[in-house]
Amino acid sequence: MNKTMEKEYKWRADELLLNRALLWASSRIGSQSRTIRMESSYFDTADGMLRNKKAALRLRRENERTVCCMKLRGEEESTDGLRAHEEYQCDAGTLEDGLRQLPEKGAPEALCGELLHAELKKICTVSFRRCAVLLQEQDTVCELALDKGELRREGRSAPLCEIELEYVAGDEKAFHALAAELADQLDLVPENESKLARAMKL
Repeated sequence: MNKTMEKEYKWRADELLLNRALLWASSRIGSQSRTIRMESSYFDTADGMLRNKKAALRLRRENERTVCCMKLRGEEESTDGLRAHEEYQCDAGTLEDGLRQLPEKGAPEALCGELLHAELKKICTVSFRRCAVLLQEQDTVCELALDKGELRREGRSAPLCEIELEYVAGDEKAFHALAAELADQLDLVPENESKLARAMKL
């Protein structure tokens, strides 16, 4: 299996911090921004098969695009906002279509096959507006994501407001240094739980 690792920092935010982070990013050379409206639906079996495997299955509408994504978390829990996990995704209009394609992207074939024959149900949704800023410094590329929206589960809801910095390519040390600079300048507080984990606590 060809593992695709996602590395990102996540911090708590409010409207003021989102604006300050955008100013910080806009002042840097090579920044490009775009706005994406996202509607994420997360799925699992009634007995929590994916939760027990420390996995997540998501179907997300991103403006006019629909993406199926599977995440597999490691054993280590984040304490400084840094998260690293396997992530596989593909364009797909339905979960079934996505689960058939994901093994080609490197996702575990046996798990995808098991899920195709399982009864999956929607366990929560996350809707938000993302301002995504692509940052490039020399050969290091990362994406700053400024997210504001809502977590929803079984009729309950909670506001969502956070900042993410995701590694894309290049020197990882430079990526970590950039994250440290951002956190220091804006006095950011790490967010160690995923959107899914927080939604499931509602």
